[in-house]
Amino acid sequence: MVFADLHVHSTASKRPSEWFLKKVGARESYTDIETLYRTAKNENMDYVTVTDHNTIESAVLLNEKYPADTFVSVEVTTYFPEDGCKIHVLVYDITPIQFEIIDTIRKDIYQLRDYLRDENLAHSVAHATYSINKRLTMDVLEKLILLFDVFEGLNGSRNRLYSDTWVKTLENLTPEIICRLKEKHGIEPMGDTSWVKGLTGGSDDHAGLFIGQTYTTAVCTSKKEFIHRIKTGRSRFQGRCNDYKSFAFSIYKIFCDYSRANHYQSGDSITEIINNTLFPSNSMKVKQWLTRRKICKGKGEKDRIMLKFFDDIKEWSKNPHLTVEQKMDSIYDNIANLYDDFVIMITNSLIKSAKKGEAAGVVKNISALLPVSFITVPFFSSLKQLFLDRDLIQSLRKRYITNSETSGNRVLWFTDTIDDLNGVAINIKNYMRSVHHRDMDVKFVVCRNEDPETKPLSKTINLPCIFSYTPEFYDTYTLNIPSLLKSVDMIYKYAPEEIIISTPGPEGIIGLLMAKLTGVKCTSIFHTDFSYQAEIILEDEGIASFIQSYLYWFYSFTDQIKVPTAEYIHILEERGFDPSKMEVIKRGLDVEVPSLSRNSKRELLDKYGIPRGITLLFAGRVSRDKNIDFLLDVYKKVVAKTPEVNLIVAGNGPDLKRVKKMMYGYDRTFFLGRISNEKLLKLYSCSDIFTFPSTTDTFGMVVLESLACGLPALVSDIGGPKEIVQDRVNGYVLPATGIGAWVEKILCLIEMIQGKDPAYAALCQRAREHVMEHYSWDEALNDILGTTGAALENTCHPVIKSGRIDAVPLNTDDGPRKEESALA
Repeated sequence: MVFADLHVHSTASKRPSEWFLKKVGARESYTDIETLYRTAKNENMDYVTVTDHNTIESAVLLNEKYPADTFVSVEVTTYFPEDGCKIHVLVYDITPIQFEIIDTIRKDIYQLRDYLRDENLAHSVAHATYSINKRLTMDVLEKLILLFDVFEGLNGSRNRLYSDTWVKTLENLTPEIICRLKEKHGIEPMGDTSWVKGLTGGSDDHAGLFIGQTYTTAVCTSKKEFIHRIKTGRSRFQGRCNDYKSFAFSIYKIFCDYSRANHYQSGDSITEIINNTLFPSNSMKVKQWLTRRKICKGKGEKDRIMLKFFDDIKEWSKNPHLTVEQKMDSIYDNIANLYDDFVIMITNSLIKSAKKGEAAGVVKNISALLPVSFITVPFFSSLKQLFLDRDLIQSLRKRYITNSETSGNRVLWFTDTIDDLNGVAINIKNYMRSVHHRDMDVKFVVCRNEDPETKPLSKTINLPCIFSYTPEFYDTYTLNIPSLLKSVDMIYKYAPEEIIISTPGPEGIIGLLMAKLTGVKCTSIFHTDFSYQAEIILEDEGIASFIQSYLYWFYSFTDQIKVPTAEYIHILEERGFDPSKMEVIKRGLDVEVPSLSRNSKRELLDKYGIPRGITLLFAGRVSRDKNIDFLLDVYKKVVAKTPEVNLIVAGNGPDLKRVKKMMYGYDRTFFLGRISNEKLLKLYSCSDIFTFPSTTDTFGMVVLESLACGLPALVSDIGGPKEIVQDRVNGYVLPATGIGAWVEKILCLIEMIQGKDPAYAALCQRAREHVMEHYSWDEALNDILGTTGAALENTCHPVIKSGRIDAVPLNTDDGPRKEESALA
C-alpha cells in the first residue's frame, strides 16, 4: 500500500479564492517546495507532487530535485463554454509539452476532457461540489459524471458532509442512470463503465499545515503502477477534513506569511502573536512575551483584558507536546474569552451610559471592539465557505441517495426565554416535552446561568452565559448573553439541518447568524410584539420605533415567519414585513386538564383564602402592556354593583407592587404571584370567568388553556386572542377601551351563573369542544417541524389529556350539579 497527497499548493499558486486574502493582496500559498516535500515525507507519503493553479513551475523544480518519488502535476482551471461554470481538474504525471497543450485548451472543458482521454493522462476532478464562481448547478454535476470517471472523494480543505454526499452519489450510479444522463445532456460518457468511479484524496493545503494528512491510497509497488491505479479508478482516499477553525487558522497562516514576505509584521500585532504561537519560528521566541505586553501600556479595562489574553496564551504554550490541532483549539478558546471580555466591558458601558444619558462612552468602547472583531472574521468567513451550495447538496441527496442512507432532519430551536412565566416559555416547554416523548432529533438552544439549584432540561444545548442583566423597569426578566465564539462551536458540532427561532434576543441572533453562515433553512416565530409593548411600558415612541426597526431587520433575514394569527400578519404587513414569508402557525395544546371534584375545587380556593362567590381570573405578566390597569378599573366597577366577586391575578411582573397598592382595600382581590402551570390549570377549573384584556398579545396561550379547562374567556378586540375566542359561542370579544362593555358583560355572566342558566354550562362545554376540534397538538408540531403524520405514527397523544371537568360554578352550595363531560 502506498500513499500520496494528490492536492497540494506551493508559492507558485498566486491567486487566492478567500476574499480576506484578496483584500490584502496576498498569494494563495507561501509554502516552498523544500518545506512541502519534507512535510509530506514526515507524514509518511511515498510519493510527493505539487498541484498549483495553471502552472507547473514548482512541480518541475520538485521533480528535478527528487525525481525518484515525485511527478509533475497541475490543477487546471477549466470552464463549461455554455454557461461559464468554472471547474478544477487535477492532472498528474505530465510533461511540460503536455502542460502547454492543456493550458491552451483548458478554457473548454469538453476539449480538455477529450485530450486527457486521448493522451491517457491520470486526472481527478477536484472538489466537484464546490461552486468556484457561483455557477455550479445540478445539470453541471450530471455533465461532470458523464465527462469524467475519477473524482476527488475527499478534499482536506472542504466540508466532509459535502464529500460524503458526493461519494455516496457516485457509488449509487447505475448503467440506467448513466444512460438517462447521456440522453438528457447529449454527452458521451468517459468510458464503457462510467457508473463505476475512481476516487482520490488530497489535503488541498495552501498554508503548509496539513500536507500529507489527507491522501490517496493504492495497492502497488512503483510510481508508474500508482499512476496507472489512478487512471483505472483503483485508488481510494483517507485522512482528515477541515473544520471552520482549521480553515480560519490556515488563513491566519497565509496572511502572516504574506506579512513576513513583505516585511510588514511588527511582532506585536494580535494576528502575528497568534500565528507565532501556533507555528513558532526562530523570529519569535518566548522571551518576546515582554515585548507583546508592551501593547498594553495603559491601566484601563481594555489593557487589563489584553494582558490576560497574552498571559493565558503564554501559560498553555509552555506545553511542548501539543499538536497543531490542539493548539488551534486552545487559541480559539483564548480568542473566544478575549472577545467575551470585550463584550462584557461594552455591555456594562452601554448600561451605565444609558442610565446617565451619555453616548460618548458607548461609542468609545464599541470602537475598542473593532480590532478584536477583526481577528474573529476568518472564523465566520470559513464557516460561510465550508457551507456554500448547501441547496445543491440537498438536491443531490434527494435525487441520488435513498432515504435509508440519509440521516433525519436535525433541528435546533433557539429561544431566549425558557424559565420565565410567559406564553412563549410555556409553549416551548410543551414542545420540549413532546419531542422528548417522540425521541425526535430536535434540540432547544437556551442560555441559562449555571446554578446548582436550576433543574437541567432535556433536549437542550445550554450556551455558556457570559453576562446577565435584569432591567430595573422590568425586574421579572433577565437578559442572558452567551459567548459568541463558544456558542458557534457548539452549534457547528451539532450540525443542524434546520433552525427555528422563537425570540429575536441574543440566542435568536446567534441562531440567525449560524443559519446564514451554514445555509440551513431558518424559520422564525413572531411570538411577541416587543415594539408595541415598549411603547406602552416605557411610553417612549423613540425606543419603540428603534425596536420596531430592529425586529424588521431581524425577521427579514429569516426564510419563513410563522405568525400566531391572521390579525398579526396584517399588522406586520403594514409595518413592511414581506407577506410572502408569513403564514399563520398552527397552534395546539399539550396540557393535562385536572379532574377536580366540587370539594377539591373548594379546598384549593380555601388554600388561597378565596371566599365563596363568583371568581374572575387573570393569568399572565402583571404589566401595563397586558392592560392590567384597565382590568382593575373594570373590576372596581363590577364590585360596586355586585360585591361578592373575587379577582385572582396569577402572575408576576414589573407592575405587581404598583397594582397591589392600587387595589388596597379591595379584600376580594388576590395577587398570587408566579405559580406553576399545573396550579394554574387547577385555577382555571376553579374559576368562573377568564378576563384577559391585553392588546399586545400575538396569540394568548393562557386564553387557549382557559377554554380547554371549560372556562369562558373575555378578550379585547385588538391583538391575537380575539382569533381564539368565538364571540358569544365560547366567550366574548369586547372593545379594548370600552370599560362599560366589559362591566356589562361580566355582570350579565354573573347573573347567568347565579341563576343557573343552562346557557352558561353550554358556554363552558363549547369552550372545551372548540379547543379539542381546532387545536391539535400533533398538527401544530407537524406544522412547525415540517414533519408528516407518517413520521409520528404510534406516537400521537391527545391534545388535552385526562379530563373530567366539573362545569358547576362555585358561587353556590346548593342546586343540582350540571352534567360532567369526559374529554378525550
